[in-house]
Amino acid sequence: MSIILARIDDRLIHGQVTEGWCTKLKPEIILVVSDEVSSSDWLSDLCLAALPTYYKGIVTSTSEAPEKINELDKTLPTAYVLFESPKDVFTVIENGARLTEVNVGGMHSTKGKREMLDYIFVDDNDIKYLKLLQDRGIELDFRDLPDTAAFDVMTRL
Repeated sequence: MSIILARIDDRLIHGQVTEGWCTKLKPEIILVVSDEVSSSDWLSDLCLAALPTYYKGIVTSTSEAPEKINELDKTLPTAYVLFESPKDVFTVIENGARLTEVNVGGMHSTKGKREMLDYIFVDDNDIKYLKLLQDRGIELDFRDLPDTAAFDVMTRL
């Protein structure tokens, strides 16, 4: 499979993504899946400006993402997909994206969320979609960086 990483990180592109994961995985392209970012040229440009110049990035909506993910999976040796939330991942998979594993690495503290790990904060909606993903056989890998040990957060939900 050429999708080398599908990751939930509400910050989208930032240092852990570019220096932590991309340095190790060396993707040819980073696909950012975000309805909010994709709805604005300004936000899309701002998001992709955070990428080092040697990475190619594309921003897409959740409705267009399944087709783009499956196409990247067929045509590129290495692609990295970033999502903002478990709900977005679920929506994209339910609409046909072929993903089997998702790294959960950055769901940060906002009002109403509770801490599972120092980089994973969830509310009832997040828990619902994480459980739905797990029920559909999607492997969930909870860790912030590639060399960090994974945690089984699902046992705590």
